[in-house]
Amino acid sequence: ASASNLLTVTLSPDCDVAGGSLVTLSGLTGSLTGSGSVGVNSSGVGLISASATWNETSGALVLGTINAGLAAGGVYEVLFVLRNGAAEQGSPSISVKGSVLSVDGPFFGEGYFEAMVKAVGDAEGVTGGAAPLLIVLPRFLVRGVGQTNPLAWASNTLRVTLRANSDLRAGSLVTVAGLVGSASVDGNVSVNASVGGAWASVGAWEQGSGRIVVSVSGEGVVNGSEHVLWFVLRNGGVENRTAASVSVVASAVSVYGEFVGQGLYEVMDNGGSDAIGVSGGGNPMVVHVPGFAVRWIGQSNPFASASNVLNVTLSPDCDVLAGSSVTLTGLSGSATGDNASLGIVSVSGSGVGSTGVWWQEGNLTLGVTGSLSNGSVHVLSLTLRNGLVEQAARDVSVVMRVKSADGEFFGEGVAAGVGASSAELFGVSGGSGALRVHVPGFWSASIGQSNPLAS
Repeated sequence: ASASNLLTVTLSPDCDVAGGSLVTLSGLTGSLTGSGSVGVNSSGVGLISASATWNETSGALVLGTINAGLAAGGVYEVLFVLRNGAAEQGSPSISVKGSVLSVDGPFFGEGYFEAMVKAVGDAEGVTGGAAPLLIVLPRFLVRGVGQTNPLAWASNTLRVTLRANSDLRAGSLVTVAGLVGSASVDGNVSVNASVGGAWASVGAWEQGSGRIVVSVSGEGVVNGSEHVLWFVLRNGGVENRTAASVSVVASAVSVYGEFVGQGLYEVMDNGGSDAIGVSGGGNPMVVHVPGFAVRWIGQSNPFASASNVLNVTLSPDCDVLAGSSVTLTGLSGSATGDNASLGIVSVSGSGVGSTGVWWQEGNLTLGVTGSLSNGSVHVLSLTLRNGLVEQAARDVSVVMRVKSADGEFFGEGVAAGVGASSAELFGVSGGSGALRVHVPGFWSASIGQSNPLAS
């Protein structure tokens, strides 16, 4: 649809057709070419005029013979370009009539309109596409889109699966739109393809509209072949569990003129799959801020200066790759100095490193050494020395950074409060709370004696 289209007419007259005669083609309806003069090429060079008169409304093209004209029984090929209409249509009925100039007076010898035999072959990969002014919209019979990583701020691979209803020549464009919400700014994006050499290695990305335009290259795309394209964008940072409405359109270049075959945007299928443990996370532009569905902390000893075992219970709400990290903050008031390899014991669950980085100001960063699955429960313990000063239980928070397999950007969580017990411990009110410190002493203390005499 809308493309430049080369029409080829083959004529063999049953009589001599003198120069100055006319040949009228009728029924060429559905073209966008405006009425006027149309350029003509022909095998009868010097016998058929290089310009024909075109009427858009009636779909009539009038050819003129020149010089010696056409000989009876001769075979003449005439070629001209029209622009196809924008809407799909079947091939119209086309007829031809000759008006032969008479040397004996002003009246032409008039023939009847006769139906032309239409080509039945394929063209541009469209079955029956050689039939004149058969018009189809270039589109994708298979059009799927999905993603690999829904985590906030993470590198995320978008995958597009396409199967066209026509050939797409090199220079054609495929536009995927509606990928809104990405943090990737305008510019070129690297594109990979399942069929090597058929696609450009970069696409033009536009952040505001969520649009990427990729060119067809090399030998082009063949009707019926399935192609998977993938490219990496960075997710936005806001939770969004609704899949984007993504659409795709093709602009098929024509070798016959300036006008491309223009399709219409059609909504893509997203499949509704999960990704890295997030329900529906495989849908395009779904974003999840990673965190812990379970977060709890308690301690074993509230006494000032004492060794104190803290137990931390965490359960992630997504899958977490090795190379990720978990940071606890708010553990202030400890007497334990900075330690780049503080011992960590995994009481239950696995995948967290055996040491963490401790800052005395109250921050602890744990490394993930093996994958953690969504919903898995991990109980960790670490030993700190309590401070010397009485203090209330600390308000502790936890945040995670999740490594992405798709690129440099991690999935970034936000700090969330960690639940803690307020139960009494060793007779200390709230003594099980995180880094609650009590300086042990006596409610009362008195002393006396029974005999003051020397020796």
